[in-house]
Amino acid sequence: MQSRRKKLMKDLKDRGELRGVSTAGALTDLLYDELTDLPTVPLLLGRIRRMLKASHQLGLLSISVLQNERGEQILGWQGYESLVRGVASFLVEIKRVALRRDDYISEVMISGNAFVILLSPPRGEQAIAYPDIDKVRCRVALQMERFVRDQLPADVKETFGLYVGCTVLTQDPAVRFERLVYSALEQAFTDSLLQRKKEQHDATVKLRAVLRAEALHAVYQPVIDVLEKRVVGYEALIRIPDDSFKGPDQLFQAAYENDSVWKLDRLCRERAIRGARGLKDDELLFLNLEPDSIHDPALRSETTFALLRDMGLKPAQIVLEMTEHSAVRDFTALRQLLNYLQFHGFRLAVDDVGSGYSGLKSIAEIKPDFIKIDMALIRDIHQHPIKQDLTGTIARFSTSSGITLIAEGVETAEELRCLQALGVRYAQGFLFARPGPPFPEADLTGIDD
Repeated sequence: MQSRRKKLMKDLKDRGELRGVSTAGALTDLLYDELTDLPTVPLLLGRIRRMLKASHQLGLLSISVLQNERGEQILGWQGYESLVRGVASFLVEIKRVALRRDDYISEVMISGNAFVILLSPPRGEQAIAYPDIDKVRCRVALQMERFVRDQLPADVKETFGLYVGCTVLTQDPAVRFERLVYSALEQAFTDSLLQRKKEQHDATVKLRAVLRAEALHAVYQPVIDVLEKRVVGYEALIRIPDDSFKGPDQLFQAAYENDSVWKLDRLCRERAIRGARGLKDDELLFLNLEPDSIHDPALRSETTFALLRDMGLKPAQIVLEMTEHSAVRDFTALRQLLNYLQFHGFRLAVDDVGSGYSGLKSIAEIKPDFIKIDMALIRDIHQHPIKQDLTGTIARFSTSSGITLIAEGVETAEELRCLQALGVRYAQGFLFARPGPPFPEADLTGIDD
């Protein structure tokens, strides 16, 4: 990246746009984003002025990286900075292969999440038409979609959005130059936010269609006692139509944005319970519970108990999982609900331990019967001593606390053997069975004696 900076610095200096600022000077360093190594807008004001002097107009593309709350919890600040750095590098690649030499990429502010691309008019012309800018915007947006699709892990894709806006900056001697530039930037980023609003609107329409048609179904994945080589229960996972959302996370994100979490969570639980008819008396059913649903009166209603009775299930067979990805804000209300549920026989679990920031507090407040280790800690654990140390610590804690520990996402026999050596007795994952209709048969041949 330093070579890229030096090249641009030399170009700017050769063109006389640094106006006496040393390439090694403190001011120049301040006008670069250390995270992305891209120049910020103030450093390019001279270039914009020169471009407007040579032509009457130039185009602006804005790229906004908008992270949702789930992204903050999953990625953390280091993961998010890595994401921004990746976006910046990909924009430089787009510039190299899809834009012209005279086009420039800039950061809008130090260590921000917003970029701008300056587009010069076609060679020999003074003006640049908005439809032409919009075509470039669509081309860049498609390239960004390719970046998300091909270069990012599935869980990261669900945590943020990339939105591309555009506008035309027109020279106007009657308006102060800096005001002209920043007004155009505001227009471009407003346009990118309109893309976000359209996406939210489309998500709202799809959410309402899913809820109206109750277009959900449950699949089940076995939880295995690897010591006794038997199935102890099943986790219910929700599946949605392929033409609605990319996955359940996007569905729930739309529900949170439309104040429909209770309704969606109820529908998911109902589908999971109705699909579990025939569960053996000594087997458990693990159900996910959104933290916001702790205020839902339906959890305390007779309807829930009647549904369980109709399906031949007892409250003692139900394990309610609260994910560590979700921030619990009202622990008093949570504790009241959990006391009620535990009094009636329900069991509790903290899910995805090791992936977020609130695990210890959640475990202390919830006092769960089960802890489920996030698959990110399990993946290739046999090759990572640090993962082994962390998992071993959690295993020792769970044993001393009387909490049952379950490893999620076990895919290979090597991972399983490592977990067994660390004292983990219970596991689920593709090694045993993929999620399927009730109840998929578990393959236990990968368990060593």
